[in-house]
Amino acid sequence: MNIGIERKIDELVDKYFDKILESLKKIIKIKSVMETKKDNMPFGKGPARALSETLKICKELGFETLNVDNYAGHVTYGSTGKLYGVLCHLDVVPEGDIKKWESDPYELTIKDGKMYGRGVSDDKGPSIGALYALKIVSEIVERPKNTIRIIFGTNEENGSKCLKYYFQKEPYPYAAVTPDGAFPLIFAEKGNATYELSISLNTDYHTKLLKLEAGTAVNVVPEICKAVIETEKVKEIEYILQNHKSKCGFEYKINENKIEIKFIGKSAHGSTPELGINAATCMLELLTRIDFGPVNQIIETLYEKLGKDINGRGLDIYGEDKVSGKLTCNLGILKLQDNLLRAFINIRYPIFFNVDMITRQINEAMKGFEIERRSHSTPLYVSRDSELVKLLLKVYRDVTKDESAPVAIGGGTYARAVPYGVAFGATFPGENTKMHQPNENWSLDSFKKFVRIYARLMYRWLTE
Repeated sequence: MNIGIERKIDELVDKYFDKILESLKKIIKIKSVMETKKDNMPFGKGPARALSETLKICKELGFETLNVDNYAGHVTYGSTGKLYGVLCHLDVVPEGDIKKWESDPYELTIKDGKMYGRGVSDDKGPSIGALYALKIVSEIVERPKNTIRIIFGTNEENGSKCLKYYFQKEPYPYAAVTPDGAFPLIFAEKGNATYELSISLNTDYHTKLLKLEAGTAVNVVPEICKAVIETEKVKEIEYILQNHKSKCGFEYKINENKIEIKFIGKSAHGSTPELGINAATCMLELLTRIDFGPVNQIIETLYEKLGKDINGRGLDIYGEDKVSGKLTCNLGILKLQDNLLRAFINIRYPIFFNVDMITRQINEAMKGFEIERRSHSTPLYVSRDSELVKLLLKVYRDVTKDESAPVAIGGGTYARAVPYGVAFGATFPGENTKMHQPNENWSLDSFKKFVRIYARLMYRWLTE
């Protein structure tokens, strides 16, 4: 790419940047958290609204768009040659504890050179940034040799059912990137499997567990866990509480023969549970010290097998490989309702592991529980010697002068949804944007640099 084209791209990024922020503000304002299916909105009103508003912005920029039954939609530039894809998502995880936010999570707030709001880095900011990168190159390349399609999904945080449906209707791209990871790029992603474990807690013992609730999504480390105990042994349990020490904060309240307990941990992405403090496991540790009679064994099993370790040692599935590292296991949701206790775990396993063997071992380790594998994504691996990886690294390094090597992660991205794709950005090495946590943020400088990188990539795709 010649210096004149690079200079023109940078000038247009600066020209459009205020408009980029205005568009992002409109999308951040929409609470696009997954809800119950309603009418023609497969993931609820919020995700459908976010898709509709984004496609409206695309049309205002002069692009052709398509809404595929509110599962996903796309914007296209070009009509010939190879089809290249940019896979973005407009849904977000819940905001969590609103008291921990320093600003409204659904208002774009700019402070001290950073953008704040749910989705600014995952993945609404990158989605809008990619859209304007396409707008910029469309003003430079009037007769494209190839075609670029930005695909906006609405269910990435809860299984990516959106793109599974979309690609039943629309063709796969020849090659694709998703701005939902990290730079320089992610060439390998661990396998991702979610399991539901359930068991009945029917008992007439003198101390009963009436309520147990933790977690907002299985791929998030639970920040809050609440329990309600009904007991004839109030004094004994109060003594345990008074002397209990935990890595979580906790509080309790006694009302006659009922005790309400709340543990407060630290949320993190489920692919990196080591960065959080799991309130559910803190609660289970306490509950193992209380006499629940026949229920004791169930609670102890949950704590020993799922709560004490984040690498699957309790389940006897721990392992690692040189490319993608250690297996992780996140206890994401605990829920007790009508005497049925349900636990949801999210396992990220190394790329050369076998999910069927993992499933068999979980069934052995958790005998007595009903086990159901609720979702599974196979590992992703694109060789570092591939043409796609080589091109992306060149584009990234030309802008940043950073020679960092491509990485493997435990997180899952849309790159798995296509035959040939990787995660390319959006965050830069060393950045902590508090993704999936309160006060999610992204620096304005990084956002602008991201648009510059994507515009250069799109120029290469359209002209070579």
